[in-house]
Amino acid sequence: MLSGDLAEFPLLRLLETLMGAARGGVLRIEHPSFVGSIYLEGGHPVHAEAGRLRGLEALELLAGLKSAPFCFDSEQNTRERSIEPGLETHQLIVHQFEAWNEVSLPDNWTLTLQACSIQGPTQLSPLEASVLAQVQGKSLAQALMNERLSPLEAAQVLSKLLRLGLLEARNHLVIEPEPLVVLTLYGGGQGVAAIDEELFARWQGLVGEGFVLRLRTKNQEATLRPQPRINMQGRVGLFERDLRQLRLSRGVLVEVWPEAR
Repeated sequence: MLSGDLAEFPLLRLLETLMGAARGGVLRIEHPSFVGSIYLEGGHPVHAEAGRLRGLEALELLAGLKSAPFCFDSEQNTRERSIEPGLETHQLIVHQFEAWNEVSLPDNWTLTLQACSIQGPTQLSPLEASVLAQVQGKSLAQALMNERLSPLEAAQVLSKLLRLGLLEARNHLVIEPEPLVVLTLYGGGQGVAAIDEELFARWQGLVGEGFVLRLRTKNQEATLRPQPRINMQGRVGLFERDLRQLRLSRGVLVEVWPEAR
């Protein structure tokens, strides 16, 4: 069984080797975010899968991968047909790989995308603005499997947003919940959680601007809008309406952590 990593044996060269040898079977690519499969008959791709994608769209996504373990199994076939073999298809596949060379994205597709604020006006098309709003908190792999765009189209938009500094690709962080004691906020507000300004700044630095807070009690969880306040170390302030809804009272210990919005 042929196996290796795309970092050492790029996918286009691998496919051309299998096509030149008129091999049949399945080339399986094990990315951390999804499994990709390319089925060949007589060296020609006849079906491809990658996450929810099928056919040439799946092959288009896989063409952008720079590294991932792969293996080729000549014993496994499929009856599904989502790709028409032939010279035109081969030319289209080569074009997909060439188009990816023009896109500048991090090689690591497990990175999480976070929106950034920049100074001054920025001209974005409605499509670009829509993608910017949709990909917040998603991994690059998830963002490339956009329901409205092909993987290459999504990659081109993401590349521009990253270049403009409107998006940032970060390592996924697991933030442990912070145990905080409930404090009552007086007034008619709702949906707000007041936390210490130092904790607010630390969490903002980790998950980016515009984050929300998740608050967990023994019986339920809630999403609240964070509000920085001074002298709130070890405490979280909630308005009376939220206290009633969450069945909480002053002095109760709860768990709070930030999430990208």
